[in-house]
Amino acid sequence: MDILYTIGAVFIFAPFLAFLLVVLIARKKMKYQSIGLAADLTTFLLFLSVPVSIKAIWHIEISALIYLIAILIAIVLLVIEWKQTKEIEIMRYIRQTWRMYFVLLALAYASIWAIGIVLSFLHFLGV
Repeated sequence: MDILYTIGAVFIFAPFLAFLLVVLIARKKMKYQSIGLAADLTTFLLFLSVPVSIKAIWHIEISALIYLIAILIAIVLLVIEWKQTKEIEIMRYIRQTWRMYFVLLALAYASIWAIGIVLSFLHFLGV
């Protein structure tokens, strides 16, 4: 059971490893669709890893804020979709929203860790 906890912790703290693993495994059968599958699966991990990373670096709990922002993004995208097409394709809307979450959370994750590395380096230098 400890191995499962360790694997889970690695994927939460480094979701890009899960992304690469899924791309490499699915590449043989799915070709270019493997990137979309990897992004979809990694989004789950990013929803966990972004708040955990912020909590680890700044000791701030923002899980509820991230989920609230996700709901607001879904509402805004739904209104935009409704205004443009008048007839909403549910699966297309869900896929578009989920991919938007992936992009935003991946950018947030990369930014958080870049800032964390800079802060650690500055702390190491005594600044």
